[in-house]
Amino acid sequence: MALKTLHKMKTFKGVDISYTVDAFVCPACGLEVGTVKSAGRVQRAIADTYRSKVGILTSREIKSLRKTKGLTQQKLAEAMNVGIASIKRWETGMIQTRSMDRALRMQLQHDIYTNDYTGNREINLARIKLVAEKFEQILGRPLLKPGDKFLFLGKYLWYADRLAYRQLGRGLTGASYAAITYGPQLNNYRDLVSPIKESDVSRAEPLSEEEFRIISQVAKKFPHEKDVYNAAHREKIWQESPAGALIPYSTTHDLTEI
Repeated sequence: MALKTLHKMKTFKGVDISYTVDAFVCPACGLEVGTVKSAGRVQRAIADTYRSKVGILTSREIKSLRKTKGLTQQKLAEAMNVGIASIKRWETGMIQTRSMDRALRMQLQHDIYTNDYTGNREINLARIKLVAEKFEQILGRPLLKPGDKFLFLGKYLWYADRLAYRQLGRGLTGASYAAITYGPQLNNYRDLVSPIKESDVSRAEPLSEEEFRIISQVAKKFPHEKDVYNAAHREKIWQESPAGALIPYSTTHDLTEI
């Protein structure tokens, strides 16, 4: 039998998952045989792909954040008032509940939660313009149009900032967003439109490869303005926010359209 890397697809908890697995394959009949070790890796890969798609911390993220904070598994368990066995399971493939994910984030990303309305980043108008220009390049149409009040751009920015916060631990622009009649929008957008358009993108922090990937992901998901507009209006975190209220970044895990 020959060892091969196989690409697999399955539906897990209602979510389509793609993953790879190393298995021994019979050249005659195609029978696939794994090992106990490879089976464990597959289980973890499926669980982590699912967790990433639904917006909760993966096993690798939990372990990495815990070590960054200088916490042992026992110390983290004590801080959360759970058994150490729970921490071990979450770091090796067991999927935590939403409530436990919030508790994990409060312990592991506390510095992020202290700035819940700007995504753990200082607002930078030049970077907002830089992100907007990247959207324009990918979508192939202008978004920073004369007289435009960011009706659609505001929603592209909202999704990009939220997705970056969910995946990278902080947003792209430092912008805060309010729930207005026409969907999520840059807070005080009327006062920001002109300064953003006039800002110098050369003074903005360059986008990382991961940040550009997130912008591309949002653009691919919503290729047309009506797509992002309608999707934003289906989000419960906008629907359930009082008119004019700021929408905290900690609700990002409740996004349903991306």
